[in-house]
Formats: sequence, C-alpha cells, structure tokens
Amino acid sequence: MAAVKLTYVRLSLAVVSSVVYPILLFSSLKYTKYVTIALTAWAVAIYIDDYLVLYRIIEYPERGIVVFIQTIRPIFLASLLWMSFELTFTRSKVR
Repeated sequence: MAAVKLTYVRLSLAVVSSVVYPILLFSSLKYTKYVTIALTAWAVAIYIDDYLVLYRIIEYPERGIVVFIQTIRPIFLASLLWMSFELTFTRSKVR
C-alpha cells in the first residue's frame, strides 16, 4: 500500500512538472534553469532511494516496460545532469 501512495505522489509531481515546464520554458529562461536543476535533483534522489531501499522491498515485474524503464533510467538521469551543467556553466545569448 505504501508503494501505491509513493507512486501517486511521484506521478502527480511528474504530471505537474510536465505541464508547467513548457510554459516556463517559453516565458522565462532564468527560472527554467532553476526548475531544471531542482527537477534533476529530485530525479537523482528518487533514483538513489529506489536503488538503495525500494528495489529490495518492492517486487517489480521481470518483463515488459518496467525492465525497459529501469534500463534506460540512468541514461535519462545523465541527460538531465548534462542539461543542468550546460544551463549553469554556459552564458545565455537571449536577453
């Protein structure tokens, strides 16, 4: 039951982020940088929490999309980290 509640919290934050992020992207690049860094930190924290705690407690299916998501998840995290570093250490030419 706790896993279901955790999934609802994570999915609701992901849905809100998916709706707000494009609006923020087109309105203000300054705040987009901070939101990207915050979402990256959230995603890394979730990955560490899943890897260290939840993989031992929750049994995931051994086939299907769950295995695919677990396989490509580190690639997505590396992409988010790269975007955060790029946004932090490069100068924007947009005024």
